[in-house]
Amino acid sequence: MKKGWMMGVGIVVSLAACGTESEIERETVSGNNDLEEKAENVNHEDAEDTAADDNNEEADEEEMIEEEDLGIGTMVNFNGLEVTLKEAFRYEGDGDWVIPDQDFFVILDVSIENTTEEAANISSLMQMDLLDAEGYAQDLSLFVDTRGSLDGEVGAGRTMAGELAFDVDESPYFEFIFEDPFMSGQAIWEIEGDDLSERE
Repeated sequence: MKKGWMMGVGIVVSLAACGTESEIERETVSGNNDLEEKAENVNHEDAEDTAADDNNEEADEEEMIEEEDLGIGTMVNFNGLEVTLKEAFRYEGDGDWVIPDQDFFVILDVSIENTTEEAANISSLMQMDLLDAEGYAQDLSLFVDTRGSLDGEVGAGRTMAGELAFDVDESPYFEFIFEDPFMSGQAIWEIEGDDLSERE
């Protein structure tokens, strides 16, 4: 009788042990599923982060793209500023009071339309340069009588127009560069020497 009772107890304990083991296995399987889901979520988040990084890199590359192949009479939208090189002149000076230190003057007639909803500050010294064919920057001249001004604030929806005079060396062509010192990118107009109009 005792032996039968002991066998019954043994069977119950074995069943209990089996039940406990199977529960642990289910929890482990369930745990593996959770881990797999977490791994999938992490991989998905990593993929999203990678895509976001790629998009940011593409945006940075787009900001670094230079606007080239521009010439006299062409306009470029530079961060909401529509900059147009309207005309370019060659000026030998008046032979009396206004004499170039180099070979002659190049006078650029430029307009800037602010298409944004905020006022923009323009500085000819900080944002505009003229380079010769060898890449040397030419000196801005303040002694030439020019029209308008390209310095100051241009309001939202307003246009600023003016001329810049540079004292230049003879060169087959020049490059007029407009940039923002606080942002990347440049707009570059190429001006052939033969395309310069004579300014009397």
